[in-house]
Amino acid sequence: MKFSKIAAALTLASVTSGAFAGGPLYIHEPTMTPYKWDTSKGSIPVWTDGGQLIKDKDGNDVQTFTVLEKGTVFNIDVTLPDGTVLPANTELERDYTFLSIEQANKVTAKAVKEWSDVETSTFEMSIQGTIFEKTGIADVTADNVDQIYGVENGYGFWVNYDTDGSILENYFGVPRDSVLGIAFPEWADEETGEIIEATALMNGWFVDISDTEGTQVGGVFTHEFGHAINMSHSQANGHLVYMSASYSPQYDGVPGCAGVTKFTNGSMLDHSGIETMFPFINVRGSAGANQHTVNVKDDIVNISDLYPTAEYKSQFGSIKGKLLTKEGVEYSGVNLIARNLDDPYQDVISQQSGNMTQGLIGPDGSFTINGLKPGARYALYTQEINAGGYPTTQTNILSESEYWNENESADPSVDNACAMTEIVVSAGETKEVEMVFNGYLDGIQYTPLISAFVMDHAKNGKKALGVTSSGIPFIYDSANNEIDTLTTPQGYALLSSTNAAMNKTATKAAITAHFNDNGIMQGGVWDINSGKVSMLEDLTGNTCSLSSQQGNSSHSIWDIDDSGKVVVGTTRFPYDGSNSCAPGEGSFSIGIPTVWDASTGKATLLEGVKAVDRSYGSGKEAAIMDGDTEIRRTAWVRADRVSGNGTTITGSTNGYTQIAWVNGQLVDTYTEYGAIDNSVISEDGRYVAFGSIENRRPQGVKVWDTTTGNTKEIGSLRWCEHVPAINLWTDYCGLGYSHDELVDLGFGLPSVTVLDANEDLSMITGRAGSPLAGGFVGAIYLEGIGWMSSKEFFSKQGVSEAKGLLTDNIFGLSANGSEMMAGIAGLTLSIEVDANKAFVCDNGTDYELSFPKQVVKAVEKGAEFGRCAHIAD
Repeated sequence: MKFSKIAAALTLASVTSGAFAGGPLYIHEPTMTPYKWDTSKGSIPVWTDGGQLIKDKDGNDVQTFTVLEKGTVFNIDVTLPDGTVLPANTELERDYTFLSIEQANKVTAKAVKEWSDVETSTFEMSIQGTIFEKTGIADVTADNVDQIYGVENGYGFWVNYDTDGSILENYFGVPRDSVLGIAFPEWADEETGEIIEATALMNGWFVDISDTEGTQVGGVFTHEFGHAINMSHSQANGHLVYMSASYSPQYDGVPGCAGVTKFTNGSMLDHSGIETMFPFINVRGSAGANQHTVNVKDDIVNISDLYPTAEYKSQFGSIKGKLLTKEGVEYSGVNLIARNLDDPYQDVISQQSGNMTQGLIGPDGSFTINGLKPGARYALYTQEINAGGYPTTQTNILSESEYWNENESADPSVDNACAMTEIVVSAGETKEVEMVFNGYLDGIQYTPLISAFVMDHAKNGKKALGVTSSGIPFIYDSANNEIDTLTTPQGYALLSSTNAAMNKTATKAAITAHFNDNGIMQGGVWDINSGKVSMLEDLTGNTCSLSSQQGNSSHSIWDIDDSGKVVVGTTRFPYDGSNSCAPGEGSFSIGIPTVWDASTGKATLLEGVKAVDRSYGSGKEAAIMDGDTEIRRTAWVRADRVSGNGTTITGSTNGYTQIAWVNGQLVDTYTEYGAIDNSVISEDGRYVAFGSIENRRPQGVKVWDTTTGNTKEIGSLRWCEHVPAINLWTDYCGLGYSHDELVDLGFGLPSVTVLDANEDLSMITGRAGSPLAGGFVGAIYLEGIGWMSSKEFFSKQGVSEAKGLLTDNIFGLSANGSEMMAGIAGLTLSIEVDANKAFVCDNGTDYELSFPKQVVKAVEKGAEFGRCAHIAD
């Protein structure tokens, strides 16, 4: 008999970091079945810990589970279980017992009984003694815990009471104020997959002061003991209570469908509906007490699947199926929920696709949901799991959440996400189904890529440049679906950058890097083909610096032209006007717009910007100059974009107003044309588009002809139709105002921050809105069609994949606009959009055309933008 240690710790958090679907935690690979206790041996013995000895009011020693520590001050009167009242705002002069070991054992006994009393399961456990009786350890503490964990102590389930949270912090390395318990099956017979020993650690420090009987923290005990049985977290109803908010609504079905409730706060669901194995708990109220019981079908089925009675499968029905991508490939990691339409919160069962193989045998979309009540009506639907989980790594839904129906298909035109066929099974019957993500194989393809920030897209549309959350630049090759970073032979990343930019052919990138050992980065050019990095000149000798998340840098690098010969950004200069910053004073500096010749590294300061003494306080600010005449002052100025041919440069002043240089000559586009937020430039440098403002009111996007000086207004999105009109918490759209009425009232046009454009500016992308005014809205402009929101654009094209992960941030366009890189504000996520082909509807017939040119021409001739089946979406 070979014993092996099988588990890593599983924690129950006091603050939610996600939710995970049900199923076995650990798979015995030789048999590809879950590790399990052998229930034929009878009740599994439970051994309980002792606790710290503290005197009670009569001077008697009491073994303690929860200690009120000396020096603590409570802002309310605290009544101890022995009747002692500790006055509010009084510093405790000694340690006091709040919950005793005797009380903790009662909580343990109830949790043990909850799992043992499931009628459809053979599992049974019972308290049969103490850890002291088995090992001689009277109280497991941080000083002796290594005699429990990692050691074979004998058959059974070992419950450790961490009185002060020190084991959590000193042994497991997790904070006692955020982790409530840790449990796992620890040792098993590798020949049979039988669990031999399991452990649980209960955090006695994190008990609410109102929980005098331990009923609220009881949910932690039942939950952790479930892990010791080899049960995983699950998500059936818990998210409706713990994750619901007005800004993050949760749903008991497919969002937007008839009969589905939108939960905006946790009080909307009776707490008796929270499944015990949901990975989040509130021990400060009734929710924790309700999770102490095993009453929701999700938990009952979870344990019964592992330890079924002989009658279990014949008493109930099942759903067995596979989850497939639109291409027909099996897909794991998504939550599948069967919800009884007549008893939706007690009779609900979740399983995760691929949970029985956990990636060990390749793509697996299989799932089995047992325990269905004979004759009951169930809805089966997909649901995304919000964070990393067990047993199979969670994955994003590649399309939209949807119900299963008898005409299940990948074709969104015939398989509406809300179309639901009730599943009714008899006892012992198994309903076999396939669920397929909605999505067209033709037209626009929308593919979430990686958890990183893509920051630039080569105008050839073949490669994208991005930066990981730790600041390491990478190249994404869309043709080969590969990601590469620049590393040393030892594997260490050479580059770190807050921003990165790439030339048209994806052969060169402008970055920042460490060229010496002084800890200050400076600009460089990365030859992507050879891997060589060349340094850009620093006019202050790499002595001044600006601190960012990625470190200190003397340069801010923002863009590179199509040929890879011109780089723009800023150089830091000392406040005292000298040519270098004194040691330790690198931050006493200001950035001045700079252009570099990438072939020589030579730096040249752009004209018209001068560092001057601040009008208030100490330090420097930037003055925009017309010769010797000061136009205006601003906290800072940067050059952040250059035209494809390198002749026109634009920049930002103080993050809001705009500025430009045409053939080296300064033009204050804010003063001249009201340019704000950001600018995009045509490849030949002649045209510049930017958001604009006049008399403090946004006027939409303007296109400036740098040759003639003329501007053309190309409009914006529309209030209420595209962009919420919320001002000072008043929703004007909700009050019935129209776009035109709001413009007449003085709202101006919705302000659009332009993000990128194709080479001739016939296609421009941008973003409108704000987090405080209804959220961000992606914007797309097509010359000949006008503006539309990203939701309208992708909906009309029938792009189901965009419904669950709708971009509001299309920031990288290829030269003709047919390839895009996009993201979602606030998420570390990049999305590849292949729009080489798109659809128009002409007299009821779909036509797939080249995008954008042929599509725009067809619309100009009378066709409608989009697929006929989705024109009204």
